Amino acid sequence: MSRSKPIVPLAMALAMMGGSAIAQDAAPAEKQENTSLFSQRGGIETVVSQAQKREESVQEVPVPVTAFSGEAIERKFAVNLEDLNKAAPAVQLQHVGLFHNASAFTIRGIGTSGIESFDDPHTALFIDGVYQARNAWALSNLLDIEAVEMLRGPQGTIYGRNAYSGAITLRTKKPDTSEYAGKASLQYGNPGKLIVSLVGNLPVVEDKFAMRLATQFYKDDGFYRNNGIVVDGVVGGQTITHIDPELEGQRIQGNKYVYFRPSFRFTPNDALDVTITGEVIRQRGDGTVSLNAQYDPRTPSNGNCGGAYTSVGFNCNKSVFEALYPPNGLSVNPFGDGLTGDKGDGSDPFRVGYNLPAGNDSDLNSYNLTMNADYTTDFGTFSFTGNYGWQRSVILTDTDGTNQDIFSSGRFEDYKTYQFEAHFVSDFSETIDMIAGVFYLWDQYHVGQILWTPGQAPFVLNEGRMSYFQNGQDRKTWAAYTQFEYHVTDQLSAVAGVRYSWEKKYDIFAVPNTSVASQGLDPNSDWSKFPIGPNSVFFGPQEDSWDNFAPRVGLNYKVTDDILLFAFWQRAYKSGGFVNNAATITTFNDPFGEELIDNFEGGFKTEWLDSRLQLNGNIYYQKLKGLQRQIIRPANNLSGQETYISNSADARSYGFELELVAVPVDGLTLNANIGYNNIKYTNYCADLDGPENTPVPASGRAVCGSTTAVPAVIGGQAITQYLVEADYSDLPLAFAPKVIANLGFTYDFPIGDMGNISLGASAGYTSKMAVTAVPINPRTDRRPLLLLDAQISWESPDSKYRVSIWGKNLNNDIERLSVTPVSSLFAFEQGTQPRTYGITMTADF
Repeated sequence: MSRSKPIVPLAMALAMMGGSAIAQDAAPAEKQENTSLFSQRGGIETVVSQAQKREESVQEVPVPVTAFSGEAIERKFAVNLEDLNKAAPAVQLQHVGLFHNASAFTIRGIGTSGIESFDDPHTALFIDGVYQARNAWALSNLLDIEAVEMLRGPQGTIYGRNAYSGAITLRTKKPDTSEYAGKASLQYGNPGKLIVSLVGNLPVVEDKFAMRLATQFYKDDGFYRNNGIVVDGVVGGQTITHIDPELEGQRIQGNKYVYFRPSFRFTPNDALDVTITGEVIRQRGDGTVSLNAQYDPRTPSNGNCGGAYTSVGFNCNKSVFEALYPPNGLSVNPFGDGLTGDKGDGSDPFRVGYNLPAGNDSDLNSYNLTMNADYTTDFGTFSFTGNYGWQRSVILTDTDGTNQDIFSSGRFEDYKTYQFEAHFVSDFSETIDMIAGVFYLWDQYHVGQILWTPGQAPFVLNEGRMSYFQNGQDRKTWAAYTQFEYHVTDQLSAVAGVRYSWEKKYDIFAVPNTSVASQGLDPNSDWSKFPIGPNSVFFGPQEDSWDNFAPRVGLNYKVTDDILLFAFWQRAYKSGGFVNNAATITTFNDPFGEELIDNFEGGFKTEWLDSRLQLNGNIYYQKLKGLQRQIIRPANNLSGQETYISNSADARSYGFELELVAVPVDGLTLNANIGYNNIKYTNYCADLDGPENTPVPASGRAVCGSTTAVPAVIGGQAITQYLVEADYSDLPLAFAPKVIANLGFTYDFPIGDMGNISLGASAGYTSKMAVTAVPINPRTDRRPLLLLDAQISWESPDSKYRVSIWGKNLNNDIERLSVTPVSSLFAFEQGTQPRTYGITMTADF
């Protein structure tokens, strides 16, 4: 939704700047310190890629991969991976709507949009070779980065488990054993954003031992403001409200953290290279908020209430939020209604209510210790990566979007892991290259969740109850993989590889339906000691295991030194598991199976005009089997709902991706990319309506599966309801736009003895898509989104000092980020990021 606001400072408007820096405009990855921010004037240099566990040019890697050097990331003023959203075709890097540190990554329309640790991500993320097993805190800091690579499409052989839609690898900069160096950066922008970053490199023993420290302080005030509306009551059917001046206009959802990354590098000889990296994150921020996606149940615009779709949460329970419905109440509709064609009411999606019974602080304490070791011999390079990590987080959320105590939650989670990977890479002979390795992971999590919910119907504002839930899981997995490339001729080579994976999830438990009194219970205390209520039920322990073979075969053909053709078939999988937050024993005891994907792909990578033009492209066809579909549905328990996952769908997708980089004249770099993805269900048999009173789907859809009787108690009376599986294969997949495209330029030119100027602009486009896990209603659609970014930078003649003014989403296009239905109670939604702008000053020393 485009919104009109005062224009940013004149300098930004005149510049129409905008950093669409891409991988190919940067220096090689090994050039770390005092590197000019400005693009290559004589041609295009490529980033050194490690996509195949060895260093090689991106243009030599026979898979679709987009890589960004550290300098390219600086040009984007990127703080975390979400700032690289839409920078590569068919790739979306966003946060989970209500949880701003959790990643919602999708590649080619396949991804994960939840936060539960039992639901593994579809896109594998690696930081310095360490697999990030969950997406709860996976947006990742981009301070002092060597390179980021985005591998599109399944990567089941080399990258293994849960590289189902692709893999993202992030490499931090290693200590330099030969040069003293440092960098200081200060960034200031809206909304009250302040980022102070320091990097220092100290070679203790020249060419033998060095230390490096990257640290950052971050704070912002949050985009949301309190609307100040307080409900006094309902008189004669009219909601009586007033504006509280102490609440009205207050900033909401601010955030601050301190980040440390010390590293130590030991190179005693030419063969051995050992790096030990620590990571510490301490974060404190306001609890998160959302917009109440209510529609008036007393008007026809509510669509199917009372019949189909009632369980997906679109305001069909009139008694819960009677006082909040328009025209008398608090609900707003900034994004419109695709069902009725309503364009929206023009309200501000970042002006909401905010009230947490327990305070407003969310915490994260995270510690990681990683060791990377490479030992190079005449036969090849042996590499080892080991990691230990621990996190404790407290996330408080005000879900109802009002200043009343209606529906809020707190999540308290402990997580720890250790893992290692060892692999061997060798140019085995003149005709054979090989990669072989083993991988092991153990991790454990425990999560508790408090829900502040209304009491018994009829619900009364600010008179609720507290319920508490627990669940946890241990997991261990190991894998062995190998891949060979046989050079048939100097131009033609054949590739074959396979990975075997085994995984076990065990000690799984859940404590649902735990009702505790709110008096005297401090959610900031040790949540693991919370009392278990007298009505609670203990599920578990439980366990199950899965194994998988993921093969790959392909052909590569080097037409010339500048033209590479490739084709391959790759299989990958996403792990099975248990619904650990199940509310019923039936759901808890029923594990869901793994997902499988087969990808058939061909492509080309080319350079032309003396390396002044690069054009890469690929086409693909993918078959997806046993998709794990998540349904939030009513249940006969305290909360009235539960999440259920089953392998209820199959799908297919096909599309193409193109990337172009050109340097037509010295100093001017043009770049463009586009991804087209056509994905649809070929089979989707499920119950998305929830229990019905008759064994016939209220939606009128064709019955394609079983009908299950479900006992229930409604109004004190025992009845039988029915879960009826119907055909939903016509639904769109969530977060799966057909088109993602980006177009931009940078132009660098000297200004005599005063240094250099860089100008740039980019436009990113995403077509219409559904933005909820159960896209059953047009109200969950996001309209096409167009983002215009810009920047202008000055750099000193010696390239040591830079000042940049930048803006993102300058046209202030705001659309739905996500929608989450909560059973039959309500739905909450968030908006995409509004216009941001700021100034960044950097000094190298």
